[in-house]
Amino acid sequence: MTINKGTIAITIATLALVISCYGTFFKNQPSSLNKPKQQLSPTVSNSTPAEYQQSNEALIDELSKKVSSLQRKVANLTLHANGSYQEQDTDEFKELVLDVLEEKQQQEDEKRREQNPLYSFYADLPEDYDLRIKSEPDYAKQINSQLREQTLDPSISDLNRLAALSQLQMNMYILNKSTMPEYDYEVVGNILNLANNSSDEKFKIQAVELTTQTPVLDYRLAEQFTILLEQDTNDYIRRLAAQGLMAQYYQAQNKQDGYTKQMAQHLLSVYDNTSDNAVRATLDEMMGNQDMLDELRKNAGY
Repeated sequence: MTINKGTIAITIATLALVISCYGTFFKNQPSSLNKPKQQLSPTVSNSTPAEYQQSNEALIDELSKKVSSLQRKVANLTLHANGSYQEQDTDEFKELVLDVLEEKQQQEDEKRREQNPLYSFYADLPEDYDLRIKSEPDYAKQINSQLREQTLDPSISDLNRLAALSQLQMNMYILNKSTMPEYDYEVVGNILNLANNSSDEKFKIQAVELTTQTPVLDYRLAEQFTILLEQDTNDYIRRLAAQGLMAQYYQAQNKQDGYTKQMAQHLLSVYDNTSDNAVRATLDEMMGNQDMLDELRKNAGY
């Protein structure tokens, strides 16, 4: 049981009262031990034994009442103290649990950042991020403008620029849009240029994966995908680049007739003129069959 200052004070007071009362009791007792024996005297004492007994009983009764009163106070104080400590312990336990949960969440967020830094921004987004993007146009525009600037900022690391493009693309999907002023060729092409010039295979793969299905239609993107297809030594990146080329062609069919023709001519030119068997095999895999080649020739105007 926890002992507090109030309990100690009551206990000391009780002991002091007991000592005081018993001191008075013994002081009033006639002492025969400290006095020499005297002969009987005809003089009558002022106090009889009966009076002494009555006085002592009254003193003891008073002492008993005061001790009982102090005991009740001690009991009430102890009960109150225990309740306070229990409430305090409960609050401290809650705080401890919350601290442990927060620390665990931070460790998990840090682990995700280390495993895939590209998507580490998820951990820093406010809980109502999606709703604010949808319901507050000014907020969405501000965030998208900031992300665009980060994507184009050469002072920021390549990975952070790629992460900014990823969040910008996510915002476009949250808003259920296929185009946004902030998400254009300049930001997508900039990331592809970084990928083309990077020696970091992990970064290059993530950059090409992110841009392969971009809804931005621009022939300059097709040229960048072609460079990756023809020059990169990683087979997976080559297939991604071929997918990017085909995505440009397919998306153009419903949006830009002129670009459809341009893309069909470009694909056929790469396919027919390459001397790299790996490039030819990759395009064969992407195009599928003879029917697809015939369709490309038709759309190319051949």
